[in-house]
Amino acid sequence: MIDILKKFRQDLHQIPEVAFEEIKTSEYIRSQLYIHKISYEIIINTGTLVHFAGEDKETIAFRADIDALPIQEETGVSYASTNGNMHACGHDGHASILLTFALWLRNQLDKGLVLKKSILLIFQPAEEGKGGARYIAKDEKFFNKNISKIFALHLNPDMDEGIITSKSGAIMAQTINLDIKICGKGAHGAQPQNGIDTILITSKLIEAYQSIVSRNITPSESVVVTIGSIHGGVVRNVIPESVELLGTIRLFNKELIPFIQNRLENINKGFEISYGVAIDFSFTLVYSPVINDKELYETFREINKDIPFVEIEAQTAAEDFSFYLEKVPGLFFMIGTRNIEKNFIFPLHNPKFNFDESALETGLNAFQNIFNYYNK
Repeated sequence: MIDILKKFRQDLHQIPEVAFEEIKTSEYIRSQLYIHKISYEIIINTGTLVHFAGEDKETIAFRADIDALPIQEETGVSYASTNGNMHACGHDGHASILLTFALWLRNQLDKGLVLKKSILLIFQPAEEGKGGARYIAKDEKFFNKNISKIFALHLNPDMDEGIITSKSGAIMAQTINLDIKICGKGAHGAQPQNGIDTILITSKLIEAYQSIVSRNITPSESVVVTIGSIHGGVVRNVIPESVELLGTIRLFNKELIPFIQNRLENINKGFEISYGVAIDFSFTLVYSPVINDKELYETFREINKDIPFVEIEAQTAAEDFSFYLEKVPGLFFMIGTRNIEKNFIFPLHNPKFNFDESALETGLNAFQNIFNYYNK
């Protein structure tokens, strides 16, 4: 089915749309479903559900994300995006696999296959930062399907083409957003004694935040604290009234969250007392960690034993697939796309990220193997 996979992927690649704006993308997916006489439901506007009812109401779900990123593409391919967005995270590949899987299921049923378990396919919008899964997972159209387990995949350019990677337990990280504003007193840069230097204090505050990981948490725990944005001041010789920071925290052990939040807040209080500043602080939980079900992982390994496999280390990237796992057990796995000979070596979210569509067959085969195992 490589020709179908290739067509779907290249068609979708040309119309990338960012979170909750996937109008053309969802229209394309639904048009292909309609052409192949596959019924569907619309969910949260640009989301699409396909439900194949089986003899048993128990449902096995498969999810693919469909949104893109606001990145200007630099691949140079003939089917490149021209609208200023790009499928730089491979969601065009994910959607193509699930859409081809839908056609394959339709074909099997037309040939007389008896569907034992029900199957739900989820074409999900807004994975990139907006948490589209959060809204689908609490929608009646999702939770009334009697879902017993859910599967999802993601492309992985760090692994060679044709390889599957996954692990039991935590595979993707909890993400926490930090929004911080340090308010001091502006002054002329030549007269710092007349102000409260927010630039200097900000530099010390960032250093103090890093001490939480290096001095307050056991080295066996994986925790990352990153400040990725600093905005303060507009000229070289004026101390700004305020400085704003944006940051992120990544971890796998959710039990550490209250401790980390408390330490950050205490550090802020100490700085307020020591330096006379006021610190506005927001600590926002975004995506929970993705925790693969142990039993599903072991089953997945067994039913895909003919596909080359590498057990991966937990990734500090985040995934909104975690919202589904708050409802039902599931498994998240990755398929390799790295191909040095074809120069498919660029990471996700890179304007040059690309892959050979033949890599998608590995994901399709894995979905088919899962289906065949549970449809016995």
